[in-house]
Amino acid sequence: MNFEGLVLTLEERIRIVCREQARYRVLWVVGKPRSGKTLLSRTVCQRTSWRYIDFTLEPGFLDSLIGREESYHPEDFLGTIKNLIDNKVAPEIIAIDEIEPLLSLWNWEQQEVFFKQVGRATRLPIGVVLVTRKRTTQQLLKIIPEMNHIFEMPEEVQL
Repeated sequence: MNFEGLVLTLEERIRIVCREQARYRVLWVVGKPRSGKTLLSRTVCQRTSWRYIDFTLEPGFLDSLIGREESYHPEDFLGTIKNLIDNKVAPEIIAIDEIEPLLSLWNWEQQEVFFKQVGRATRLPIGVVLVTRKRTTQQLLKIIPEMNHIFEMPEEVQL
């Protein structure tokens, strides 16, 4: 699949999963390192006026955890998302990329709690797209079974 086709496919998938009346409005974009997840997510957000956040580099996210690393828990991330929504005029969708440093604060079990809580978060006023290389589709389906809220980067992407 070419890049343009992939952009359209991801945008359509986001619109389906993150639609306003959906119970769970979270889509995971997963893939190997350097598979094009960031470029794809950023491109979709630019074309649709959705907000793209680089959790590692954008001020106010990872840097806000300095000194709180030991006490920041997976459930606190939902508060971070809700604060983001409440503090600004929120777009229809936000995409949060580069969450690996956040996940590295926790052991495997805490990461599973994170994926379960965020993946099954209800009453989110906007859709959330989370981009990660930390888990594969199969691993996520074991954590949050019966949810078709995963977009996996195809191996044959032509960037």
